[in-house]
Amino acid sequence: MKPLVGITAWKRSLATSLGTESLQTLSSYYSDAVIAAGMDPIMFPAGQSPDTAERFLSLVDGLVLSGGDDIDPTSYGSERTAAKNFEEEVDLFELALIQAARRHEIPVLAICRGLQILNVALGGTLHQDMLASGTVHEPITPDDEPDEINARRHVVTFESDSVVGHLYGATEAKVNTLHHQSIDSLAAELVVEAYTDDGHIEAARCEGNWWALGVQWHPERMDSSHQHLFVAFRNAIEDSQTG
Repeated sequence: MKPLVGITAWKRSLATSLGTESLQTLSSYYSDAVIAAGMDPIMFPAGQSPDTAERFLSLVDGLVLSGGDDIDPTSYGSERTAAKNFEEEVDLFELALIQAARRHEIPVLAICRGLQILNVALGGTLHQDMLASGTVHEPITPDDEPDEINARRHVVTFESDSVVGHLYGATEAKVNTLHHQSIDSLAAELVVEAYTDDGHIEAARCEGNWWALGVQWHPERMDSSHQHLFVAFRNAIEDSQTG
């Protein structure tokens, strides 16, 4: 049987034929990447009660924390300065999912916002707007065309002993540029896997027996050379089931 993987959704207000509605959305890039790596995906609606996290995770073998809006700075003890479009209920549900996954050692692949909230769940903090001071990441503006945004790339350098570097079989890679928040103080349980030329953390993993790996870029939106991350995630699930 293929591993069953839960993917967190993005709660957004979008225009429909019935007017503007609050929708649970999930890009097919995520589900396609999970399926291509030999797993079956199901969607976890955003903003559920934290009390339901254990039940949701009991249904699956692994968890993908997807991208989305910002994280409420109060969740990591900071004042709200540059963060935007955050919802407390969305954060609380995902934080509960992470803690439950940690308790049960359910493998986690964290992407973009996913890495950020993984860091927060384990005690780290975030840059609310890393683009404010100027970085290798180009800011996204309302005038930018989708094709232009998706085509943007920057270089990440892998640590010499990193899991991600081993998966890519390289010392560095070009990745997409689709975020404006990033890790500030790294959670004590995480170790850096990759960083940008100007020092921003782009990938991290959890130390110990729990397989939890996060990247700041969107591998699901890139070519097949980035599929190694999803295959490694599947392998971690299979190892956890036989270990």
